[in-house]
Amino acid sequence: MKSSQDPESSGKKQNNLKKILKDINAKYLEKIEELSLIRHIGDALKDITDFPSVCKSIVHIIQQELDPDNCSLMVIDEEQGELVLRAAKGPYDDEAAFFENPAETTRFKIGESIAGHVARTGKSILAQDVRSDDRFVPTEKTQVEIRSLMSIPLVVGERVIAVLNLSHNIAGAFNADKERILSIIANSSAAALENTRLYEKLRQSRDRLARENVDLKNELFRKFSIKNIIGASRSFLEILKKVEKVAGVDVNVLVTGESGTGKELIARTLHYNSARADGPLIAVNCAALPDTLLESELFGIEKGVATGVEQRLGKFELAHSGTIFLDEIGDMSLPTQAKILRVLQEREFQRVGGSKTIKLDVRVIAATNRDLEAALTKGEFREDLYYRLKVVEIHIPPLRQRPEDIPLLANFFLRTAVKKHDMGEKWFSQEALDQLMNAPWKGNVRELENVVEQAAIFSTGEVIGPDNLTIAQDRITSELKVFIPENRLNYKETLREVAEKAEMGLIKKALQKTKNNKSQAAKLLGIGRRTLMYKLSKM
Repeated sequence: MKSSQDPESSGKKQNNLKKILKDINAKYLEKIEELSLIRHIGDALKDITDFPSVCKSIVHIIQQELDPDNCSLMVIDEEQGELVLRAAKGPYDDEAAFFENPAETTRFKIGESIAGHVARTGKSILAQDVRSDDRFVPTEKTQVEIRSLMSIPLVVGERVIAVLNLSHNIAGAFNADKERILSIIANSSAAALENTRLYEKLRQSRDRLARENVDLKNELFRKFSIKNIIGASRSFLEILKKVEKVAGVDVNVLVTGESGTGKELIARTLHYNSARADGPLIAVNCAALPDTLLESELFGIEKGVATGVEQRLGKFELAHSGTIFLDEIGDMSLPTQAKILRVLQEREFQRVGGSKTIKLDVRVIAATNRDLEAALTKGEFREDLYYRLKVVEIHIPPLRQRPEDIPLLANFFLRTAVKKHDMGEKWFSQEALDQLMNAPWKGNVRELENVVEQAAIFSTGEVIGPDNLTIAQDRITSELKVFIPENRLNYKETLREVAEKAEMGLIKKALQKTKNNKSQAAKLLGIGRRTLMYKLSKM
């Protein structure tokens, strides 16, 4: 009886089966090798968070796995459109080198050199002999001969972020198997490299912002230093003494005075000269918002109070550990006043629509241009809140009551305007300063600043005269209304000074009206020309 298969056919089938099993076993071992390599790369990079260490670790792994003559990592500089060498390692180097300064290392334009082509196309290049490859660009820094070169991209998403390079001093040193292993290393390390690069950018941005924040705080400390506040009148010097004493004492302060007198400047000076200077300073204009919005602005609001409403922190919460400046406190309604009082008493509050009690550590500086004592009498302001706010009161007199400060302020505003608009040097004539000192300044310092800046912009010469000042004539005080200096109650001396200033004002007004014609001015004044000339010589 014959067998269904001859021995020769059966042997062929067995050989084919062995070959298939061998191929399967090889593929299996290859996959195990790949998984082992991926795990090795993951373990090597998982705890590294800084960019230099990741770069060095990647080239170190390549050196271990593939043993090339040299390996390097070049990272794309997207702003410059260049490929920059950041790490490299040779077979005899104890550890990989990291090139800290990108400006002092090898750089290629994207598309230039073999690595540059890989960066542009995102496809690997295996050059078995670089001498026959026109894309190869040797560099002066290359210390060993390069014959074969393999470059593989590191890709995140669809974006090439870096290129790995392996070189050897003999031709044909690399094969498909080594290319496969290098691809595994590139794919496994790309995300780690990108994450640390982004982290490095964030760290640099954080450090830059920290430096800018320190510079800004130093500038604020200088700007709001008590020594830098301008004023020479006795009343203003007394204010500065009071500010200096109160700044270091953690009490609530009420700053009063007309609009434009500088109440916010005093509030900021108090903050930046206090122990809370490193904390926030939050300003709220209580007159700028309707009562329904002011409460949520001050105390915040919880999510879901109304449709589409998200949680928002209030000004009190934002000012924690610092200072809150409540401007125009006199315009606040009685219900809101009651809520402010509770915060001052209990040092805690709840957001609008919330039930959680939030503890608060904040200094309150309030300001108003209203007469709060009159408002108390009318029942428009709570007496208990008034005394909570007014632990210390600082009253700023209007500018017209301290004319000695006007020339100082005017010249300061002029220097500021000239610098701001890059105008060159300018200064006031004596006549212009006299006119500034005799204006009523209903808008106080703020109005003076605006008038000076406008005069600086529209004046054509270096000297700013009366004609350059845009103060409405009906707002200029007559020179006959002479302000009596502070603490000068000596009858004869004060009367003589008032008479002299009144006489000076009459003569100046007559000369202005007659365009400096002495004869016409004397006739207008009802005196002789000689008398006028005599008085002018004394003046």
